[in-house]
Amino acid sequence: MKKFYIGERFFSIGDSFDIFDEGNNPVYRVKEKLLTLGKQYSLFNHKGQKLGFVKQKLFRFLPQYEIYLNDRLAAIIKKRFSFFVKKFDIESESGNYKLDGDLLAWNFKILKDDQVFCQVHKNFTIFKDRYEILVSEGFDEVFSLCLVIVLDAVFHDKKHRR
Repeated sequence: MKKFYIGERFFSIGDSFDIFDEGNNPVYRVKEKLLTLGKQYSLFNHKGQKLGFVKQKLFRFLPQYEIYLNDRLAAIIKKRFSFFVKKFDIESESGNYKLDGDLLAWNFKILKDDQVFCQVHKNFTIFKDRYEILVSEGFDEVFSLCLVIVLDAVFHDKKHRR
């Protein structure tokens, strides 16, 4: 499994943060687009090449996002109504995906055809918190990281909680 980390983010104009590998080296950068209706994030590699784009769909009862990879729609993520467990449906031409999480949205499993391929854990320390992301070998890490960006936008951004 490949391991990535997203550290604690502090408020800034236009949210921007790095994604690190196991050696604490920045490998990806996420930038929020300013002055838009709905949340929009772009994922870049360390060379500045845009790899993915996440866009919130507006005027929905429950949160819905689209993921674009190489300017092509790769998935539509829809939050399902549920009381105790965080659940999403992910429509994609590359297979059936599910996102299942705990009550506090700190631990998630991302499944493809009922096989876990990505795990997300929010770890807490005295001074900060951070996500630990484990992606199974052979699975698209960019797609997985875009899914984690959606999770963070829906559950840990005060403007999008439901």
